[in-house]
Amino acid sequence: MKTALVISILLLLQACGANQEGSKTQTADRRSEGPAPTQPAARIDPNSAPLYPAHKTTLGPDFRVTLVNGEPFRLSDQEGKVVLINIWATWCPPCREETPELVNLYNEYKDKGLTIIGVSVDKQGKSVVLPFMKEFHITYPIYIDKDKTVLNKYGPIMGIPTSYIIGKHGYIRYFAVGALTKKELEPKIKQLMEEKF
Repeated sequence: MKTALVISILLLLQACGANQEGSKTQTADRRSEGPAPTQPAARIDPNSAPLYPAHKTTLGPDFRVTLVNGEPFRLSDQEGKVVLINIWATWCPPCREETPELVNLYNEYKDKGLTIIGVSVDKQGKSVVLPFMKEFHITYPIYIDKDKTVLNKYGPIMGIPTSYIIGKHGYIRYFAVGALTKKELEPKIKQLMEEKF
């Protein structure tokens, strides 16, 4: 079974239910060795969703999108940085809970090698996403995935928020379904940023 699918099923109750369209997305082919991990990494914050370690041989599928600010974003251009892909929606209570944590994390580490890209699954597009960004003071890149460019590569997802942490060499290192906290993310992010490139 695909890693993301296994973990999504295990953590379904901790996140908002996926919309019907999101649950129909196709899983991308990924290089992987051995069974999918079933145990989360040691949790630091009991208020956070658990982070599950991924195989170091599981490449994060590349994608190229246009952000809400009109700038291009390509995952492979981020090589050498740690990238957190966060799939979310404005109507999702755990996403609202998680967003300030991501904003704080990004503001502290964006100049030290961290990139966060928020992937909105809101069907209403900018009309709801832009006010949300303003309300939560989001400065990290945001993409509205109306055409499922990202979901088709990182799905199917069973709930939101869903997050993937990509290491400096482009491999998925952790993933989670549910709201994450800065306290939980920070040590993992710092560890990945300290790895040699």
